[in-house]
Amino acid sequence: MKPEQRAVPDDPEATVVLSPLLERDIQAIARWYAKATMLAGSPISLSDLRDSTNHRRIVVLTDGVNEAPFGLIAVALDAPEPGWATVTLLAIARQEERDIAALGVALLEAAIQGDASRIRAGVPLDVGLPAGQAGLALYFWLRLGYRPVVSGERLWMVRDLDA
Repeated sequence: MKPEQRAVPDDPEATVVLSPLLERDIQAIARWYAKATMLAGSPISLSDLRDSTNHRRIVVLTDGVNEAPFGLIAVALDAPEPGWATVTLLAIARQEERDIAALGVALLEAAIQGDASRIRAGVPLDVGLPAGQAGLALYFWLRLGYRPVVSGERLWMVRDLDA
């Protein structure tokens, strides 16, 4: 996985940077993490974010100016098997920032190019989620070119990175 990825969206003042999670990021993330992960249906606790291994990487999205993290992506390399990457968490501080989330996924795809040829993300289908969240998640991944695949009782959104 490449160490840092940068993107400049349409706004010339804005730069989005994808970089490894640092200890200093944890405190800034704590302000918005609980709400963002509740909406994402994530089981990853804030304390578990420090547990990055060779296979599980945690990266943050920052604005490239003041470097305060406003997004977080957890990805497991070689999961479920070699050549795959599984997004286990995509959390953005402000849910209305879907374009930033999409840009973060594009940066992640560029960062893992060469480490994985396929990527997948689970769509939470829990009935405990706020109304409409599963549908919004499904639509988000479809918009990015992912296709739905049902495996067991889980809905995965899958994309070939070589395509």
